[in-house]
Amino acid sequence: MAMSNPAAADDDNTGVVGGAPSGGTCITNIQGAAACFQPYGDVIWSKDTSTDGYGVYAKWTNQLRDSGGSWSTYRSGKCSNPGSSGDWASCNKDFYEADNTNAYGGQGSRIQVTACIASIGDDECDTSPWISNNG
Repeated sequence: MAMSNPAAADDDNTGVVGGAPSGGTCITNIQGAAACFQPYGDVIWSKDTSTDGYGVYAKWTNQLRDSGGSWSTYRSGKCSNPGSSGDWASCNKDFYEADNTNAYGGQGSRIQVTACIASIGDDECDTSPWISNNG
C-alpha cells in the first residue's frame, strides 16, 4: 500500500496570540488585516487591524523548485487568528530552506502569504509576492 506525502496535505492551524513579527515580509494593503512571513523560524503571522468584529487569517503557500528548475506547490495552509483587534497570532512552520536540497530533488523554497478578512459572503484578501525562504 502506497502512502501519500503528509507534507503535501493542507496545513490549517489556529495561531497562538501574542508577540509580533521580527523581520520578514508583511502584506498590509487590505484594511482590517495583515499577514507576514518571518523566515527566521519559519513563522506565519496574522493580525486583526480593525474593530469591525470580523475574524482574520493568513493563507500561505510553499513552493519548491525541482531538479529541472520548475516550481511546484509542496504545502499550503491557513493560520487563523483567534484574538481580537490589535492582536497578532503566529503559526510556527518548518519549511525547506532555499539553499538546501528539497523533497523534489532541487534547491529553492519560496513562500507566499495572503492576508484575509472573514467577511460575510466572500472573504476579502490581498497576497504578497513570492518570498525566498532564506531563514
